[in-house]
This record gives sequence, C-alpha cells and structure tokens, in this order.
Amino acid sequence: MKTLTKTAFLVAGICSTTLSFGQQYNSYDDRYNNDRSDRYDSRDQRRYERSNDRDRNNVIDERRDYNRRNEDYPRYDNRYQDRIGDNQRFDERDLSRAYDEGFEDGQRSQVVSERQEHRQNYKHFTFGLYGGLNSTRFEGETVDTKNLTGRLGYQLGFFVRGGGRIYGQIGAEYLASSSQFFKPGDGQVGGVGDITSNIDQRYLHIPAYIGVKVAQSDRGVSGIRIALGAEYGTPLSTDNNDFNLGNADFQAATVNGLVNLGFDAGPIMLDFVYHHGFADVLTSGNSKRRILGVNLGFKF
Repeated sequence: MKTLTKTAFLVAGICSTTLSFGQQYNSYDDRYNNDRSDRYDSRDQRRYERSNDRDRNNVIDERRDYNRRNEDYPRYDNRYQDRIGDNQRFDERDLSRAYDEGFEDGQRSQVVSERQEHRQNYKHFTFGLYGGLNSTRFEGETVDTKNLTGRLGYQLGFFVRGGGRIYGQIGAEYLASSSQFFKPGDGQVGGVGDITSNIDQRYLHIPAYIGVKVAQSDRGVSGIRIALGAEYGTPLSTDNNDFNLGNADFQAATVNGLVNLGFDAGPIMLDFVYHHGFADVLTSGNSKRRILGVNLGFKF
C-alpha cells in the first residue's frame, strides 16, 4: 500500500513538473513570436516607406529632367504631377489636346498630299494647232455690212502654253487678210476718179499672251480663259491691186495689241481674238488695222 502511494505521488510530481515546463515554454514561445512579429512588421513598414520615397523621388527627378529638356512646352508639366498622385495617369485635358493636335496634323498632311497629287496630275504644258477666219478694217472706216465677204481672210497657227491657273502662251501665225482701200480722184472732169478696192496680203504674226483661267477642271484641261497680249507682225506678200501697192509700200514691222477669250473642252478649243493695231501699216496715210478673228483648234 505504501509502495502504491509513493508511486502515485511520484507520477503526480512528474506530471506537474512537465506541465510547469510546458507552460513556461509556451510563454517564452509567445513572447518570441510577438517580438519577432513586431520586429518584422516595423521592418516591412520602413522598407515600404523607403520604397515609396525612392519612387516619388524618381518621379520628381524625371519631371525635373523633363522640364529642363522641354522648357518651351510648360503646358505638359502637369502630367508628371498627375503621375505622382493618380497612379501615373495623364490628365484628360492633355489627352484631349494631344488627340486634337494629332487630328489637325493628320488633316494638314492630307491637304499637303492632295495638293502634291494635284500638282503632279495637273497638265502644265500644252501644245496646240488652230485655224479660223478673220475680218479686217481700218481705224475710222465705215464697214458696209452688205459686202462683208470681200473682207474675209483666214489664219493658221500653233502655240505652246505653260503654267497653271495663270499661264503664258507664245506661238506663230500665218494670217491672210483682205483689206478695203480707198483712193480719192483728182476731182476733174475726165480725170482720175475715186478708187475703192480690196488688197489681199499675207502676214506673219508672233503673238504672246499672259492669261488666267477663270474656271478650270481639276487637271486644267477644260476651262474658260481670258488673256491679254501683243504680237509682232510683218508682211510676207501682197497681191496685185488697183493701187499698185507692193510690200515696199507697207511697214516692215508693226505691233498689235491682243485680247483673247477662249474656251477649252478637253482637247478642243474655241477662241475669239481681237487685234488692235498701234501703228499704220502703210508708210503714208491712216491705216491702223483692226482685225477680229475666231479660231477652232486642238491641243495635246
């Protein structure tokens, strides 16, 4: 019985000792875990704060570098301020402005491309041939409208035209004209009476124009033209006539003013031309010519 009692006390002592050591160990473990958790929490917090400081300093340094490189464009600086406080996002006004500027740049580029294409496709140089009829009279002369057939002549020519809406043109023209001359008699009975007759002549004209297309197609092939110019004229031959006039009786060179109204329909053209003589064609007498012509031609 005494042995059983001793054994029971011994087992109880061992259990109490074990429980005491277990409780002490658990308290040490709790303190260790709490101290360790506190140390690691404070360490993580400091590391996070240092990381945020570095990121903020990097963004600020980036902004400063950007400002130094782009001093002429201060309106974009607020983008970097927004990046610091708004998860590195740009302001909507900047995005809208950038979109508008990009759209305007695209529009300007499109206009430039269209102009360049138009210049490349525009027909700047034209060569043409033409022919037509003309009627000639002298300054101050009264024309008999019932007898116009005796005054009709013709012309043939070619030209080279260059330019755009404003253009220049030069060419050469062979013109045959029929001019009516009048020579009064001596007034004596049986003497020389009045003489009225036509004289047929051939002239070489060198016309030059400066004109404008008041309306035109995209390539300039069709349009309406108005031009002013001048021409150099010299007689080539004179037919026999009742006045016995020859080339020696006419001025070797004259200058005429020109007014031209033209219509282009593709390769076909129609022109009305007025020639205004500034000098007498005869060495003596009032003989400034006025010529009205109409031409039909083709251009290439």
